[in-house]
This record gives sequence, structure tokens and C-alpha cells, in this order.
Amino acid sequence: MELREAERITGDSEHGVMLLVDVEQIGLVEVRAEPGDIAPPLHVHARHAETFFVLEGELTVRLEDRELRAGAGTWVHVPPEVVHTFSVTGDTSAHFLDIHTPSCGFGDFVRGLHAASTEDELRTVRAAFDQEPAPEYASGDPGLVTVCRIGGVSGVGSTEPPESAGIGSAGTVAGYGETIGESDPEHRATLVVDSDELTVTEFLRRPGSQGPPPHVHHEHADAFLVVGGELKLTLGPGSFSGQVGTFFLAPPDVVHTFANDGTAPAHFFNFHMPATGFGDYMRGRKPDFDQHVVPPDSGVDPATAVVTRLSG
Repeated sequence: MELREAERITGDSEHGVMLLVDVEQIGLVEVRAEPGDIAPPLHVHARHAETFFVLEGELTVRLEDRELRAGAGTWVHVPPEVVHTFSVTGDTSAHFLDIHTPSCGFGDFVRGLHAASTEDELRTVRAAFDQEPAPEYASGDPGLVTVCRIGGVSGVGSTEPPESAGIGSAGTVAGYGETIGESDPEHRATLVVDSDELTVTEFLRRPGSQGPPPHVHHEHADAFLVVGGELKLTLGPGSFSGQVGTFFLAPPDVVHTFANDGTAPAHFFNFHMPATGFGDYMRGRKPDFDQHVVPPDSGVDPATAVVTRLSG
């Protein structure tokens, strides 16, 4: 499978914005920025969710009634219609992912913001994307925003905030997600984002672990981000090794699966977009989940899949 180069929107290898994925189900950028570099006005998305994952440094997500400071290893999920903005805070630069599900044209939006040279051009770019200034009366409840710090094994409802958390007066706390089944340090599955638009599951898989049989999803895309070890990713009749930083996306009806054929535990995140009930499937509550055996025609051309890598 050919590795697709990310598209640089702004900056250089030290700072800037890289567009990693631009498909219907997800728009994903990788951002490296200094404190104060990024500060969009308060805004709202009517038809899609925005999710942040902090890799390094600190990101502050501002809502109508509170600020959430997220350190490295923290996910922040903002559902549709919730007013928000974000900025890099703290004393050092930040490295984070900004994820829009579904994309709603996010790739064209970030390209257009950088390319626009007049206010009229900026207005045209903004009008075409699912983003509006904060309304006087917002309909989204900021209490629906979820914050999850990876690496815990405490299961449902942990209320210990991240070390860098600055939790607002309204009381949002950071949990460790919901661990499904066993909680072995080298083999576990933890739901960290579980919404209609997106499910993110943190997986640790010991050496020799096999994923499900090759399969397809008719109604949603399935993606993987490798953050530790190595993951064997199978796509149609072929397979490849996903090293740390690899992002792999299988569109609907593309045959795929995964396994850890290495000698060390594999650590990765699995995305389902839209969720189509994946959280309940993991809990054993959705036997009719959108997962199917390989069809007689072998599914959609594997060349439609996306394989890319985070920078550095």
C-alpha cells in the first residue's frame, strides 16, 4: 500500500498545519503551534463534531461557561451545536490533532483560509463550511463535552483530572474512559470517545494477538492510528506494517483487519465514523453492528484506502 504524503497547509516541520485525511467521513489535521499562535473566535458546528487529541504540550478548549485545559494524552470531544474555541496555552509549543466528523468539507476550509487574500475571499470560504459564529442563544449543552485522559485502567467514571487540567466551575472532569473486558497492562480496549459521530477506542494488544477475520463495513469508515509498537494492517489481499505515527483508513466496503505480529505490545487508536453503535458492539449489546463478512466480489478497490503518517 502506497504511503500518502500529508498536505502541508501552513508552516514548516517545526510549526504549522498538515492535512492528513480529507474524505467524507473525517477531516484530520496535525497541528504544531506555539502559545498564542491559534485563537479562532467562539463558533459552532451544526452538522458535525470536533475532537482534539493532544500529543504534546497543552491545549485549552473554551466553552461558553468554562475552560478545559488538556495536557498530553488527553482527548476532548465537542458534539455538534456546542459553542467552543481552542488555543495553545502553557509554556511550550503544542502538538495536537484536530478531527472533524464528518468532514463537511474541512479540507477545503483549511486550504481556503490559507489561500484567501481578501476579506471577501475569507467570507466565501467560511460560508461554504459548517461553521458559524457563536449565536446569542446556543442550543448545544456544554455539559455534553467529554474529556478523557488515556493510559488509565480504572474503567467507567473515573473523576481524576489530568495533571494539567484546569477544570471550570461547571464541573467537567476528565475520566480514563470505559475499559471493556480484561484490563491487562499489555492487552485491553478502552472507549475514550463514544458519540454518534465518532467512536475512538484505545487498544493495547500483546504480541501474537489477532484481530477479527477480514471484514467490511457498509455504512461507515474504520481507521487506526498507531502510537506504540507495530501493527500489521491487512487491506484486501495485501498487508503492511504500521509503524508508530501511521494512520490507516478503510472506507466503507473495503476489506480489512489487523494483528500484532511483532515482539512488543501494539498501542493504537481505532476510529469508527460515524459510530454506528460500535461502543455498544464492544459492550456486547449490538449484535447487528455494521460489520460483515467479505462479499463475493471482494468489496471496494483497496486503492481507495488512506495510509499516511504523522510528522516526525
